Amino acid sequence: MPEKMRRRRFLHLSAAALAAPAVVLSPRSARQEFDILIRNGLVYDGLSNSPTAADIGIAQGRIARIGTLAGARARLVIDARERIVCPGFIDIHSHSEDDLLTDGHAQSKIRQGVTTEILGQDGGSYAPLNDSMFEQMRTSLLDRYNVLPDWRDFAGFYARLRTQGIAVNVLSMVGAGTLREYVVGYADRPAGAKELAAMQNLLRQSLRQGARHLSSGLEYTPGSFAGADELAGLAAVLGKRGLYSTHMRNEDDHLLEAVREAIGIARAAGVRLNISHLKIQGQRNWDKRQELFELLGKARAQGLQLTCDRYPYVAYNTSLRNLFPLWSREGEAGRFIERLQDPGVLPKIREAVQAKIASLGSWDAVMISHFSANPAFAGKRLGTLAAEHGKAPLDFLIEMMLLSKGSGGMVGFGMSEENTAAILAWPWCAVASDGSALAAEGLLASGSPHPRNFGTFPRVLSYYVRERQTFDLATAIRKMTSLPAEIIGLADRGRLQQGLPADIVVFDPEQVRDRATFADPKKYPQGIEQVIVNGVPVIRDGEHTGARPGRILA
Repeated sequence: MPEKMRRRRFLHLSAAALAAPAVVLSPRSARQEFDILIRNGLVYDGLSNSPTAADIGIAQGRIARIGTLAGARARLVIDARERIVCPGFIDIHSHSEDDLLTDGHAQSKIRQGVTTEILGQDGGSYAPLNDSMFEQMRTSLLDRYNVLPDWRDFAGFYARLRTQGIAVNVLSMVGAGTLREYVVGYADRPAGAKELAAMQNLLRQSLRQGARHLSSGLEYTPGSFAGADELAGLAAVLGKRGLYSTHMRNEDDHLLEAVREAIGIARAAGVRLNISHLKIQGQRNWDKRQELFELLGKARAQGLQLTCDRYPYVAYNTSLRNLFPLWSREGEAGRFIERLQDPGVLPKIREAVQAKIASLGSWDAVMISHFSANPAFAGKRLGTLAAEHGKAPLDFLIEMMLLSKGSGGMVGFGMSEENTAAILAWPWCAVASDGSALAAEGLLASGSPHPRNFGTFPRVLSYYVRERQTFDLATAIRKMTSLPAEIIGLADRGRLQQGLPADIVVFDPEQVRDRATFADPKKYPQGIEQVIVNGVPVIRDGEHTGARPGRILA
């Protein structure tokens, strides 16, 4: 379908929906006074309802009126004619801790329309910290961002973000891997009864201080060393409204087994389940989609409140170290380097890495996203890079790990477009970036990051709604607003409703699109014109105002 026709159909479908008003309209009033007045927009409430042509009046940080406000006045009037007005987007899976501590403006997220970020993902949260963990974080943040941490628990972490000032709202989960590191360390063994009790107490303390729910990252050490019983024992602390959100133990050859484990953990704990960045990785696994959806559907039919999130790309982003087997990464980074230099162990490591690459398809399915030991490597494919240096790819990768002491990031290509679209279209799948609040310039612009950091939400609106027509606009907006709010339990976010905090996005439905690519990833999107957080304009006519009105949603 030609692009012009796609856009016409997109606008036609939006306009045709006007017959069924979705929001509760206030009566016409001649002399209402507001701080901000958004006029003439096509208003989507975030609940998949049909849109309504309406004005929105904002006062004291909240939505005061929605309706025909012809006689109203305001200090700031935004003309939203031929524009979509919807709730601010909620990034349910974010890794912006370092970035918000460095620069609270949240450039690459707020410019996408993101007004709330959920941190503490994949089993890793920035609290609680014991002495050793604090020193590691201190070294890392000072070296990379010149940030000096001054907290040990969630009360301190949240206080630091408040002092910093942030453009987006923030809430953090508690990382199961963080709890395990605090109590057990990096040992590959089950936690003892006293150790589990200590982790449970730390979790309770964190929840009292405003953290919510529990995340796990079962492909990352030390969280990967936790068994199902340990994870269920932790999740049970949350209670029946609690959420266990998991980066599962496997996302390729053993995907279905990993899903079954996650379902079993949630059932044993009596909590809800969210599967992070659900994917079918590796070409030889692409045909597992039907069985995957049958498994998810059966669990929901049996009463489990099961959801997932997903980013709109066919490549993932992780550490280069994750190409290596879990057992080789046990312990501190120094232990990993020792194993790479041990001739008795190295052949087994090489065999496991080759199997991982076979699942991806080729060495050029790995792109270097950042490598501080040689920043020029960023953006290059591993196979091509090795050839340029006259080395076999596996030998070159091991040399890179030795040079960098096990650090470095990668983007891995191994997913199909068809499966990505199908997962995004699943009714209980929320959109998430799995990315960070980076910037196109300055300290947060290093390396060659995944484009999802800059383009996730506009890409859904442009590619999956306007071009591919995988789902309609109301459905897309629900997946970015009320659905993630429901999953996390944010009762006052994700909807446009009188009395709720004014987190609002205004975008051009014809022009909105992502501009970040894998070759040129640090580009802000277009078409996101106004972003309001807690009643304060942060993006005004496409530009950042410098405001940082975000709150801790604890």
